[in-house]
Amino acid sequence: MDGMLTFSHGEVRLGSKLVPGILKSLSVRGSVVFAEAERDGLSGKTKTPKGWDDSAISLTVELLTDETSCYDKLAALDALFRGHDNGANPRVLDVANAHVTARGIERVVFAGLDSSETDQDDVIQASLKFTEHRPPIIKAEKRVGRTGGIGAPGPALARAIGERSR
Repeated sequence: MDGMLTFSHGEVRLGSKLVPGILKSLSVRGSVVFAEAERDGLSGKTKTPKGWDDSAISLTVELLTDETSCYDKLAALDALFRGHDNGANPRVLDVANAHVTARGIERVVFAGLDSSETDQDDVIQASLKFTEHRPPIIKAEKRVGRTGGIGAPGPALARAIGERSR
């Protein structure tokens, strides 16, 4: 994994590094994936549940202007989560948070950053988006060959002529 993401007590950390901003909210969304099919002779579509989509996690932080401007903090936040290798690939992060763990999520991938501000103050609201990371499980299967007879380990060869038996 590329790091540990933790968030609690008003702060967000990526590894040992404090992420700019004050944690204001956390939300986790899980949704069902549906397959849609047209019904013959009828209007509308039939929806069939197919399983669960990867969960979406959203963290909202406030970027205040103090010794550092909110714009500098936003730039630092953007650089922290944007691609970290030469291919600009997003990070896969382990997550340590009771809320997220209760939803069965162990790893996430950074999915986006939204930011907004008003003309009332020098505060930027930044929303960090993460998607649950569930890599495909590659399972080795035993291959069963066609046997030439009872107890034969695999394709059998006729001993007399060296051809495959049928």
